[in-house]
Amino acid sequence: MNAPCTFSIQNNGISQYFDVSYLDFTRSGDTSVLKQNQKTPFSETIKKYQPTNNYLEEVNRIRFKHDMHRLVMSKKGKTIKELGTLSRNQVKSCKKACETMINTVIYSREKTVNYKTGQYVTFVTLTLPTKQMHSDSEIRRLQTRYIENLQKTYGVKYYVWKAEAQKNGNIHFHLLVDKWIHWTIHRKLWNKQIDKLGYLDAYFEKHGNRNPNTTQVDSLKMDKRKRKLKNITTYVIKYMTKLEFGKRPILGKLWGCSLATKNLDYPKYTEGFPLFDHVVSFVNKGFLKQVLKEDFFSFFSGKSYRYISRNYKPLWDDIKQHFQLQNGNITPNTLQQKEFIRTKNYTPPEKVVIPKIEILAKPTLEQAKINFGNAAFWTNNLK
Repeated sequence: MNAPCTFSIQNNGISQYFDVSYLDFTRSGDTSVLKQNQKTPFSETIKKYQPTNNYLEEVNRIRFKHDMHRLVMSKKGKTIKELGTLSRNQVKSCKKACETMINTVIYSREKTVNYKTGQYVTFVTLTLPTKQMHSDSEIRRLQTRYIENLQKTYGVKYYVWKAEAQKNGNIHFHLLVDKWIHWTIHRKLWNKQIDKLGYLDAYFEKHGNRNPNTTQVDSLKMDKRKRKLKNITTYVIKYMTKLEFGKRPILGKLWGCSLATKNLDYPKYTEGFPLFDHVVSFVNKGFLKQVLKEDFFSFFSGKSYRYISRNYKPLWDDIKQHFQLQNGNITPNTLQQKEFIRTKNYTPPEKVVIPKIEILAKPTLEQAKINFGNAAFWTNNLK
């Protein structure tokens, strides 16, 4: 195979793949399942839909039409995901955004900087104080304005949000941000937004005050049961990508993140680059279990960060520097990298298929005579 081998290191596993863009073959996908390419009774219903005060009841009617649409498409051999659920690609993207954001903040944070002034991962939940009277898209617009306040006033750079439905049918949001902000400020900013649609007025009529408890801020030191978190990343990813059963579907966009978060990436090591052989050695030590193997992709599952930090210090230092570089804490020229040299007795590991690299040797004088018959030319140019 002429495609270069690459390892992508994640918290709980390592992906090994080959850059098939170097290969010449035709790629084709099924675009008929995309929303913009579908003309069905369900798509026409969504286009003509105008929200009313009975929004929660209308969602069930829309879900019924969507289920009929899924049934029709399944008979044609097309698979459509359930309404209000994340697709496999969306789960993958959301997982990557949460994981890279948390790692960037944790491994870039300076111990001497107060967590109240520097970067600090917090988990915020936004709810409605009364019954939802507007569409999900209208509530999401309020959430967008709320996040803009956090960015412009309090310097939030990285964030990830997920929309879910409560048991009472109201939409609520989980928000991961990179700044410590007092809970009273979160409540003030969110209540200011939902007041635009009359939710504080409705709450005042029932309770006599205009300061409902609509926000909850957690520092991610303990879970909901007050147990100490051993792995923040795993907990957040599970919370943000979990499937919702027995609840009404959210219509429209289900999750999102900032552009800065979207640009974050996992540490990657390509064949021929420094420390690539360290990753190969680590994979072949048996710390991880290979759970997927395909032609161009394999995945090794296990606590990769834990094992690397204990057994491969140069590689672990480089991983932390990767996140510091993405965050702007250091510049590229401060990274200390050793030159990668492929030895003559190098043999590919059993579990990892490494493409062979042919190194063209310098032609000898005898070869030059045979091939070109011009010994004088090669004598002058081989010095």
